[in-house]
Amino acid sequence: MSFYSDFAEYYDKVFPVEAAVDAFLQERMPPTGRVLDVGCGTGDYCASLAATGRTPIGIDLDPRMIQTARERYPGLDLRAMGMTDVGGIEGELAGAFCIGNVVSHIDRPALETFVDDLAALTGPGASWVLQFVNWDYLLTRTSYRFPDVAIEGGAVTFERRYPQISPASVEFATRLIRGETVLFEGSVTLHPLTFEDCITIHDERGFALVESFGNFRGSEFKPGVMSSSIHVFGRI
Repeated sequence: MSFYSDFAEYYDKVFPVEAAVDAFLQERMPPTGRVLDVGCGTGDYCASLAATGRTPIGIDLDPRMIQTARERYPGLDLRAMGMTDVGGIEGELAGAFCIGNVVSHIDRPALETFVDDLAALTGPGASWVLQFVNWDYLLTRTSYRFPDVAIEGGAVTFERRYPQISPASVEFATRLIRGETVLFEGSVTLHPLTFEDCITIHDERGFALVESFGNFRGSEFKPGVMSSSIHVFGRI
């Protein structure tokens, strides 16, 4: 996935570890056992969970991200694989999480296959945390631009926007700019997932909704307001 590999050296600056996210995961992942990080990036949240008694497995489709994660955390189980490959993981999982809008990179049939595989890997009581952007709000618009992210003391700017939004697909365009120089520019297709569809897919596969939030600090999830869409499921 060159879309992410091409700005891998800036990844941690654009998406730094957030204390609120770490605290949220620490509270909702089981205190022991194997937990799966779907879209682990450079492995920081896996490392944090490992330090508090869990046995994490981190997966990411981008091999460069996994290479960086392995160099940083050589003792962790980190694998270059996508969401649709989790059926190949052996053994039972006590919990799993997927944050950062990773799930929006796969379409509904692929998501259904993934949740099927996750159900097969987890037993009753397992915890599953899923975060994506609030598509319920975004689907009321035809385009959207996120606030720019300034890094390196403002010398570099990360731009993110959805120039075309439809229920079928969304174009996700990004740029990294230093002054007048474009360091990276690319786009991928995303697949919007409404709250109702998310709940239906999980309910049909043995996952009950436990709680929902609009951010990792515990704000209420409101479909009509631009926010994160964070949902905690329990395996029935």
